[in-house]
Amino acid sequence: MAKVGILYICTGRYTVFWPDFYRTFQKKFLPGSDKTFFVFTDAERLDYDDAPDVRRIYQKALDWPYSSLLRFKMFVSQQAALEQMDFLFFANANLICSQTVTEAEFLPRPQRGERLLVVQQPGFWDKKPLFCSYDRNPKCRAYIPYNCGRAYVSGGLNGGTAGAFLVMSRELDRRTDADLADGQMALWHDESHLNRYIAEQDPASYRLLTPAYWYPEGWDLPFEQKITVRDKSRWIDMTAVKGARPRLNFVQRKWDAFRQNWLPWALYARDALQRKHL
Repeated sequence: MAKVGILYICTGRYTVFWPDFYRTFQKKFLPGSDKTFFVFTDAERLDYDDAPDVRRIYQKALDWPYSSLLRFKMFVSQQAALEQMDFLFFANANLICSQTVTEAEFLPRPQRGERLLVVQQPGFWDKKPLFCSYDRNPKCRAYIPYNCGRAYVSGGLNGGTAGAFLVMSRELDRRTDADLADGQMALWHDESHLNRYIAEQDPASYRLLTPAYWYPEGWDLPFEQKITVRDKSRWIDMTAVKGARPRLNFVQRKWDAFRQNWLPWALYARDALQRKHL
């Protein structure tokens, strides 16, 4: 029976998601494994925090986006405990396991050389890499040129063997700190750093799953819904957490559409001619 550590962060308002997360993942996620939930929280009390498979770890609430950007530092701080696991997986607070997810369909397969597990981000699963939302800033350590990249993966569900996941966490913690020291911040924070790291790896070294395992609530995708991403705005005032998004005028909307749909072709040609690489 594999020992699986599930890394879960619920500070501040995000504690509202914990009860349903725990109930569904405890019952349906990797049912043949010995699971331990490592819960990073500032809450004085949580439902189920006296369960034998739950370990509470104090983590003060950080302002956005540091609550996301610095998650690798949180994981590295618990290395001594986490390296006792066979596998480690980070899961976003607002996930629920909708159907049974077996070991055979989810775990990396070391016998095939797989050490990590990543899931396609549903907004980009059918798009060419040049249209993916990678960080395109050459000054940032999450940078991916337009002529590079493969699948765009979600930052909200990923993992691997304990050894490989901790190696990745230490490296991405180092890159994040170095970026901040240089006055840089990755476009989509931890997700941008994760995508750069995965793009550097041999595709045979990780298992890539479809958005069936990262299926946003209310979406219509051609996949069986296994793990659901709940709409945070139904539970939390996201404007209070992340701030309001700026409203775009007509010209800004047209530029945004051009930037997303046509400009990448020109930038791909530029990067290809310049032989940009990771």
